[in-house]
Amino acid sequence: MGIRWIKPVCFLSFLILGNFCFWGCSFVRTIEYPELILLNSNPVVSVRYEYENVQLNLSKQVLDGEPTAYRFSIFNNSDINSPLISKIFFPDDTITVMLPLNVLSIEDSANVAILIPQGDDFEIVENYFSIEQSGVIEFPTAYIRRKPVILVGNVSRRIGDTPIEGAKVQIIDSIGVVGSSETNNFGQFTIELPSPFKDRKDLNLTVSTAGKFSRWRNQIDFQGEKWLSQPVVIGPRALFVNQGMVYRVIQNNTPFREGPENGSPIRFFLSEGDIFVAEKVAGDQLFGRVEIPIDKNDYFQHFEGWIKNKYLNFIQ
Repeated sequence: MGIRWIKPVCFLSFLILGNFCFWGCSFVRTIEYPELILLNSNPVVSVRYEYENVQLNLSKQVLDGEPTAYRFSIFNNSDINSPLISKIFFPDDTITVMLPLNVLSIEDSANVAILIPQGDDFEIVENYFSIEQSGVIEFPTAYIRRKPVILVGNVSRRIGDTPIEGAKVQIIDSIGVVGSSETNNFGQFTIELPSPFKDRKDLNLTVSTAGKFSRWRNQIDFQGEKWLSQPVVIGPRALFVNQGMVYRVIQNNTPFREGPENGSPIRFFLSEGDIFVAEKVAGDQLFGRVEIPIDKNDYFQHFEGWIKNKYLNFIQ
């Protein structure tokens, strides 16, 4: 059998086709992933963060009323509307909560614990605190009472309407003083009383000024409310002091007589701080008048009489 030779044209075609397959297939590679992604499978690694805890304890003592429960909440001052924790405790429960250390701020007084008694108009108890390390924080004893009755006011001088600083303000009943205060440099004062006083009808307010003016006194009535404002105006009117020489009485129970004689009838007794306007002098006796406020200081009545000079201090 003779040798068959491949035609040149066919040989050339086979050669071109072989080169194309060799070089083309050499550049086609499969994508390799470094790690398989499996759906609906449990994670291979889990991480758990652990922090030290802080225990916050608060004891209480009921002074007024009977709370039905207590709401105890912890806040960061930066977000007072969102408590870190808030729990309800009943009257016999021990008030204590546990928090991770990292949720509390380390800044000075940057955290606040708020106790709100339930069931009546009680005062809210707040404790600002800082935290540095884990452990137990004991807050001061929370004294539970209903919101107090508050009397506010200001004391001013009738002439010029200027404030009187250092005036002694007292609320008294039939037994004695139940509350007191002293005016500041603006003439303002505040007195707090226990809640039941809002219904009392036997309370009087007095204001004294260490003898500078006569003692002021008037009845007050809260009318079942827990807040009352009482302005106080003391001292003589400008019209009165312009009628003569002005003196101040320097002793309580000073006789104010009808005549200059020692045995002359006493009209009434004057108090330290009362203002006397003299019109004439007879020896050691001065004749003049005093001005007495009547009907809650809206009306004034004048009385004439005699006073010994030793009971008086000249003002102008």
